[in-house]
Amino acid sequence: MEMGYLMADLAYLLAILCNLGFFLLTLEWLVHLFPGAELNPIRRGLFRISFPFLQWSDRYFSIKWGSFNSRGLLLAALFLIVSRYGVPWLVLFSFSLRG
Repeated sequence: MEMGYLMADLAYLLAILCNLGFFLLTLEWLVHLFPGAELNPIRRGLFRISFPFLQWSDRYFSIKWGSFNSRGLLLAALFLIVSRYGVPWLVLFSFSLRG
């Protein structure tokens, strides 16, 4: 009975982490679209926060097409898909463990 509650809590934590990763990667990608040197401190800070995700994204989800670089954007989409469609299934599965 306790295992079901633990699994549901971990699923909710996974949803929060995936949504946070989606937000950070999307924000980092959007800030790089705007020109101007006054955004450099924001760019630098977002880059430092999202660097582990960007390394993983460059290794597995790198798509370059002309001037478009998907750096972090496809991983952000994966995080969004997992949080929207994968996590609810984990929560539903935890209901069956509760009895």
